[in-house]
Amino acid sequence: MRTLNRFILAGIFLAISGCGSGAPDSFMRMTKQYWEVVDIKPSIKYNDAWERVLYIITKKFELEMISKEDGYVRSAFGASYFTEDMQNDKYQVRIVAKFTPDKKKLEFKIESRIWDGKIFQNGSDVRVAANMRKDFLNSLGEPQKKPMKQSVPADSLQQMETIEQQ
Repeated sequence: MRTLNRFILAGIFLAISGCGSGAPDSFMRMTKQYWEVVDIKPSIKYNDAWERVLYIITKKFELEMISKEDGYVRSAFGASYFTEDMQNDKYQVRIVAKFTPDKKKLEFKIESRIWDGKIFQNGSDVRVAANMRKDFLNSLGEPQKKPMKQSVPADSLQQMETIEQQ
């Protein structure tokens, strides 16, 4: 009887904690994907930028489609590389990246989906998007100037959070 009670309690705990049955907190359900844009340093030529983009993407994803001539690369759907979030095949993530026709900008989007038992629910993964954006900016992007911190009243919590995030 004690073993049965422990089994039931363990089942309840796993159900409450999620245990990989749902999407991670970073999943945002949406029907339309939004492209993020990274300005490429003028000193980086297209061939070099292309190689850098492929290197960054292939560190975390398996490629599904690639066209250097068109400046387009898409990975296959796969498990999130944040393995602590999800360790099953119900949650999948991929990246789509393309250069603008003038090759001065890189546009990318993160597509993710969660299997709800009947269909995939589409969305994006903000954690993966933020990490990819950081990687692309570090390798390709123009350095961003940080604005100086401004003095704000202590009761202005929203303003404080905005400044701290910068």
